[in-house]
Amino acid sequence: MSFRLAIHTDHREHGDQAEVYRDNLELFVLAERLGFESAWIRSYKFRTRGDAAHFPGGMPSPFVFLAALAARTSRLRLGTGVVPLPLENPVRVAEDAAVLDALSGGRFELGVSNGGQPDTAHALGVDLPADREEKKAEYLRRLTLLESALDGEPLHGTDQVLNPPAAGLSGRIWESALTELTGTESARRGHGVLIGTTQTVPAEVTAAAYHAALPVGAEPRVGIIFHLHVAHSREAALAALRPDVETTYRWGREWLPRAETLEEKAAAINVHYGTPEQIAESIAGFAPFPLATDLQVSVAYGTTDHRQRVEAVHAVVDDIAPGLGWRPTDVGEPLVAAAAPALEEGVVA
Repeated sequence: MSFRLAIHTDHREHGDQAEVYRDNLELFVLAERLGFESAWIRSYKFRTRGDAAHFPGGMPSPFVFLAALAARTSRLRLGTGVVPLPLENPVRVAEDAAVLDALSGGRFELGVSNGGQPDTAHALGVDLPADREEKKAEYLRRLTLLESALDGEPLHGTDQVLNPPAAGLSGRIWESALTELTGTESARRGHGVLIGTTQTVPAEVTAAAYHAALPVGAEPRVGIIFHLHVAHSREAALAALRPDVETTYRWGREWLPRAETLEEKAAAINVHYGTPEQIAESIAGFAPFPLATDLQVSVAYGTTDHRQRVEAVHAVVDDIAPGLGWRPTDVGEPLVAAAAPALEEGVVA
């Protein structure tokens, strides 16, 4: 099957956050050279003081990071996965998006969501509607304002319009979709959908609803995130994955499928692990996979250093993605970097 290959990160790797950011810039530059078509970053704000049960950090300023990445790359498309609109001023989002799109030569993809936790909103001084329907209505109001700003419409009844102009960027909006309904509504708006690893319904339900509701002639855009962990055996991989899988499942246990064993929890959050051949087989048998147009791979789970993630990216390009039918497009200059070092027994990537 045909799909675009993307790299994805939530920037919540353990360690010094400044070093994590620099390492991920380096990893994404490598991904472009190896043939990945896009890079997506997830946005997280703040951390909970003294709470060791959660990941240590995240990326609160995705536009800043992607601007740095734009300066280091020439072909890679750059995506936010996602900007939570209830926590942001949509006109400011439009301004940042327009500047980034201009600096990158039109390579930006704008992912947004109706997300935002109450504690985060309170820390920002933002009031979130308590009622679910009111929150949805406010999200749609902000989404409409964002689109009109990107399209150059006058803002709030004034004669002020977006600068720089962002021609075509409103056609590159993607929405986070967690349910059958949100998949359907995003398709009807002509947007792409981003489907994560902690869905309230199976990912294939959301993706199928999106495809079914897409207007005739519209190009489908379905990005699905897959967490990958490469090792010499499934047992070694699962042992390394335990802390991250347990943490993520604990965070989403109220809406994730019921799971008792570590294997069940890994499956519930879409983690594929083992040898490259086992990972390719696992993804190929995963129900949402045939519905994806963009395969977004994350290689951070279960890893402890940057070297492991570099090895995993090489494994994706050399073995995993080709095993699923992917072929690289023109990647420009021939690669001159040495091949990734071989995995050591018991060391995972």
